[in-house]
Amino acid sequence: MRFLSRDDIKKCMSLDECITAMEKAYRIFYENSFFMPHRPCIENGRNTLLYMPCFTDDCFGTKSLTLFPDNPANGHPMIDGIVVLNDRDNGETKAIMPAGFLTALRTGANTGVMLKHLAPETAAVCGIVGAGVQGVFQTAFACKVRDIKTVYVYDPYLKDFDKFCADVLELTETKPDFVLCSDVTELMQKSDIILTATTSNTPVYPDDETLFRGKTIVAIGSYKPDCRECPDALLRVCDNIYVDLDFAKEESGELLIPLKNGIITDSDVLQISDVLYNEKLKHHTPGETIFIKTVGMALFDVVCGNEIYKKALENGIGTELEF
Repeated sequence: MRFLSRDDIKKCMSLDECITAMEKAYRIFYENSFFMPHRPCIENGRNTLLYMPCFTDDCFGTKSLTLFPDNPANGHPMIDGIVVLNDRDNGETKAIMPAGFLTALRTGANTGVMLKHLAPETAAVCGIVGAGVQGVFQTAFACKVRDIKTVYVYDPYLKDFDKFCADVLELTETKPDFVLCSDVTELMQKSDIILTATTSNTPVYPDDETLFRGKTIVAIGSYKPDCRECPDALLRVCDNIYVDLDFAKEESGELLIPLKNGIITDSDVLQISDVLYNEKLKHHTPGETIFIKTVGMALFDVVCGNEIYKKALENGIGTELEF
């Protein structure tokens, strides 16, 4: 069994390779060549445990993930846990790796895939609301797939702006300018792409349609039926809505609440796997105002984790352990 640390994973996969792995995962999802039960979500107060197994033709694996939203204020990461990969034929444990880092990596890569295929190629200004670990990876992958010149940052709880900038630059070869905003409206007015990675239960944007028109908005934070980062104004004005998993319409208040209130309908929501691989949508043209909601799935962790594991074996990276 091979243990792969955060630094080991970084040695194994470039951002481009992560995007390719996620596109592979979407192909597997589209072809339905996997088995992935609904993930149990166990809540204890504000804290959550997610148990996420998935089987593919190559391997199977399980991510046990904890989400403690108060952790950042106490100097700890919000997301923690482990990913365990197993041999598809005999169940033997092949690898263990940190779930927090892998989640941030594949979630950023997922946004990278979506922006690569849906965001305007001319997009040059990115805004990030929520400058935690997830915000770093969201920003880095946006810079990877688009020629981002300026990044606007809004986070009322941000303690170290310089560290956020340095963490983004460590992941990407591009060198955008970073601007810290005093309010979210400034960020929205100036950005072509707007990324949201917060733990907020209520919308972090003003309920103003004019601020959303012509933007590409990605929301990754809300993961419960009563939580949402974006207001009704976005849903009213957007031309297209995209999800990584259809279950997002049930799991996240981001879509569940507008669906219940009749602001949008099921037919308004497209799956990314269809946009990428369905011949009927091969020539699909995204609208001017785009909303992308991602909730993630165990398939992403297993496919991305297995690609990392194979690279680790090829290059002798990681530590061999015996129980």
